[in-house]
Amino acid sequence: MNALSLISRAPGFTSVAVLTLALGIGANTAIFSMVKAVLLDALPYHEADRLVSIAVSTPGTPDRPDVDYSIADEWRGRSKSFLAMSSYRDSLGVLIERDDAEMLRGLRVSYDFFDTLGVKMELGRTFRREEDQPGRRSEIILSHGLWLRRFGADPHVVGRVLQLSESHLRVVDVLPAGFEPLIKATSELSPEMYIPLGLGQAASCCTDVRVLARLKAGVTVEQARAEMNTVTRHIAQQRAMVNWREAVVTIASLQDQLFGRAGTALWATMGAALFVLLIACANVANLTLAHASGRAQEMATRAALGASRGRLVRQLLTENLLLAFAGGVSGVLLALAGTGALAALAPAQILRIHNARVDAPVLLVGLAASLITGLVFGLIPAWRTSQVDLNRALKAGIAGGDRSRTGFQSALAIAELALAFVLMMGAGLMTKSVLRLMSVDLGYDPHNVLTLTTNVWSYKPASDRPGYYQQVLERLRATTGIESAAFTSTIPMDQIDRREFIVDGRTPPGPGQAPLIEVASVSADFFRVMRIHLIRGRLFTEQQSPRGPGVVVISESCARSQFPGEDPIGKHIMLGEIVGVVGDVRMDSLDRAPSMQAYTPLSRIPNIARLVARTTGDPYRMERAVRNAFMSVDKMQPVYHVKALEDYVSGSVAERTFTFALLALFGGLSLVLGAIGIYGLISCSVTQRTREVGIRMALGAKRRDVVATVLRQALPLVVIGLALGFVGSWMLTRLLANLLFEVRPSDLATMTAVAVLLALVSFTASYVPAHRAASVDPLTALRHE
Repeated sequence: MNALSLISRAPGFTSVAVLTLALGIGANTAIFSMVKAVLLDALPYHEADRLVSIAVSTPGTPDRPDVDYSIADEWRGRSKSFLAMSSYRDSLGVLIERDDAEMLRGLRVSYDFFDTLGVKMELGRTFRREEDQPGRRSEIILSHGLWLRRFGADPHVVGRVLQLSESHLRVVDVLPAGFEPLIKATSELSPEMYIPLGLGQAASCCTDVRVLARLKAGVTVEQARAEMNTVTRHIAQQRAMVNWREAVVTIASLQDQLFGRAGTALWATMGAALFVLLIACANVANLTLAHASGRAQEMATRAALGASRGRLVRQLLTENLLLAFAGGVSGVLLALAGTGALAALAPAQILRIHNARVDAPVLLVGLAASLITGLVFGLIPAWRTSQVDLNRALKAGIAGGDRSRTGFQSALAIAELALAFVLMMGAGLMTKSVLRLMSVDLGYDPHNVLTLTTNVWSYKPASDRPGYYQQVLERLRATTGIESAAFTSTIPMDQIDRREFIVDGRTPPGPGQAPLIEVASVSADFFRVMRIHLIRGRLFTEQQSPRGPGVVVISESCARSQFPGEDPIGKHIMLGEIVGVVGDVRMDSLDRAPSMQAYTPLSRIPNIARLVARTTGDPYRMERAVRNAFMSVDKMQPVYHVKALEDYVSGSVAERTFTFALLALFGGLSLVLGAIGIYGLISCSVTQRTREVGIRMALGAKRRDVVATVLRQALPLVVIGLALGFVGSWMLTRLLANLLFEVRPSDLATMTAVAVLLALVSFTASYVPAHRAASVDPLTALRHE
């Protein structure tokens, strides 16, 4: 109670200290809740630490997550390091129930996929080996969410036959409620149905899958990688796959495969939040020492009355712990409000981040942080404040050991500046990186373009599909607010169709030797809608016949790399005759140079098509009108995944943008707290030197001389703080390297800008007390006690 009463006597000091700690502890608690949800909580699978993903890199296709099914099948048969190995790939289908058509996203999986994960079924069983055969797919497993939403949790759903597009599949089980697919989504659709992969050794070379495996007990990732590299080289030799002889198998934990760069981003923001807490603690320690200078007589009086130094330390430490506890509780309250907001702003690409919440473990971490803060950053100020010179304190009203205390306060201020420099450097690098990413030439104009997907599942034969597309286009062109519209098989920054590039008349490359080209099938107005420029030749026409000779338009990079010094027009490749060359488009990512691209006429696409429609204003305002155009042609063909093209572009850099926003927030906090720290130190020093200032001014010192003297006191602090921050940022910002784009971690321009900004803020914070000191009345200063 005594400590509470003492704290209540200084409400200003208490409020600033509690608010400072609340900001630091709240930021750490909120970020830790996200780190825990994404990276620390175990994956919802049996012994998830033994689950790995397997991929391969070849000289022509580095960092390729998909592998040919036949390779994956041989891996499965030859490897000895794994208890189980399964393959999977994306799948789409239209569920027909009571004359209602709904597009579902799902996965085609090998029969033991759920056994590999260690998932127990809800009602029935998993797939059987004999059900995972070419042409045999007639079973389906439903997600728990789909079972509830479409079938009302019917316990008799097992055995029921469903129509999925043109197929009829029998339900064999429902996944448990806690099952998370944890497959990186290419759209807002989450996998809701699972069917057998149904591939065999006869699968074509273009049938790519992803590979999931469970390590045997006692087998390390390094041992498995060494074995798989040996197995892959043997396969390459037997198949005469020259390029694959240099293949490198990559094996990563499922956790790393799922979160990758997002994990780096979250740990970076966690580190930034920790820096904010350290700055806040240094600030509170400085505030405590400054506040203690006004309590020197109190401490001396207590000591004179018999209070031991240990008792004084306990009293001061109790006060600090109460401040820290109040700051911790306030910080947790801030985290409770802020965690949900931060999670809502986080991109969907960061899996599980929307599960972030301040639960019991997070709450304990937040309160533990406040306790440690009170102990570590309260003990030293308490110990120093308890050092009193009785004679000097009782006579002059100041505590003994002023010089050492000021030195300690200076060290804290320097540390604040150094930490602020590192944080602001990280924020500056991310800002520069995001700005450069958003300014790259996409090769198309994404503004005011609405996209959606349709699945023409019921059109048999396939030659009837172009008629459906043409009717929809005619209705869209007649719709007010639509400038132009077209269909395509792929959307930039979404799924990509890669195929081998082979030129007629050239010696066929060996297996796995051909370069890859991104292929899209488009209707005639696609280039107009996307504003992709024609460089030479011609584009497609509306009258392009499905049965006519195949034609193709290629990108400039394709023409340059495959036909150097030649005119590609008239040349024949595996897709048809080249009739035009258009500009390059960034289809895969903003931070990768455009790959080779080829476009074929719409008549050659499969049943799934993507609409791109250029609108005169906000594309989302046209959603209802666009849906109506589709429904007026055929209401049984589902329309889904409605999204503005700009959202694909922003989504491709969402993780970086989110990291930038958090680092910018923490950088701003560090700047403010650092300025408060400098201001508090200089202000305290000026207060202690009021009598000295009065004497100087009485002897003829001018106001500018007093200001200059005070600013000179701040100069070494700023210089040393910036120097240490420079060294710290040079070491720590390298952790951001894989999040940066065309920016080096040691970017000199960013370092200079951060140093100048911090110096200006620091000297501004120093000028305020300096100006106040210069404005003091000499007579008043000379009477100052």
